[in-house]
Amino acid sequence: MGDTRDEITDPLDEGRGVAAVSMGWLRECYDADWGRLSTARAAKISAWLTQRDIRHLPSPLPSRETAEVMLFKPDSPIGVYINAARLEGPFTNRPAGAVDLLSALADRL
Repeated sequence: MGDTRDEITDPLDEGRGVAAVSMGWLRECYDADWGRLSTARAAKISAWLTQRDIRHLPSPLPSRETAEVMLFKPDSPIGVYINAARLEGPFTNRPAGAVDLLSALADRL
C-alpha cells in the first residue's frame, strides 16, 4: 500500500514544491482499495500529508474526487510565499514580516 503513496511527492518535485492534483488521484495513490472518498478519508489523507510536511489548499480537503487541490511544500521557495500570504509557518505572529516579503515580491512583478 505505501509504495503508491510515494508517488504523491512526484508532482511536487517536478513543480518546484507546488502541484495541483485531483482528490481522485490522491485517493488512488493513498489507498487504491478505497471505493470512494468521504470526509473521514479526506481527513486521513490530510493527516498523512501533514506528517510528511506537505500542506494543501483548500483545508480541509474536499471529499469529492473531481475536486482539484493544491499541494505545496512549505519550505520550498513558493511555499514561503504561500505561508506569508496565509500568515502561517514563520509568519504566524509576524504579519509585518509577511508584508515585507510580499511587497518585495510585488515590486519584482
